[in-house]
Amino acid sequence: MKNILIVCTANKTRSVMAMEIANYTAWVNGADYSFKSAGIALVGGQPDENVARVLSEISINSLPHNPVSINSCDITEFDAIHVMNQRQKITLCSYYNAIDIADKITVLNVDDPFSKGIGSYRNCRDTLVHFYERFVTNEK
Repeated sequence: MKNILIVCTANKTRSVMAMEIANYTAWVNGADYSFKSAGIALVGGQPDENVARVLSEISINSLPHNPVSINSCDITEFDAIHVMNQRQKITLCSYYNAIDIADKITVLNVDDPFSKGIGSYRNCRDTLVHFYERFVTNEK
């Protein structure tokens, strides 16, 4: 089983959406993956309601999620790390400078849809679906 950590800023929107999509895609394809998510800078509160909304539109029923801090993760247990932007990669590499994780990190280049309207959430979802469908089927 390959363990992959998906990271964004607050672990409320992109990384949660990506985790749900990735785990669903792995399950549908019988791929041996486990995806978890975390945030670099948690700001409290609940996950973004629009995540469940746009996932339900493609028949993915997301589970209730409480934001998780990267500080509560053992980074060494993951085979790979997916981040939403280059700044997050730089932050993680700086934070974990005692271990070399740069080669384990893939930058997805996914914009944050938070407070930009439902269309932005759908675009984010579709970008993540496309990425994880290719990732899971190419890596099987």
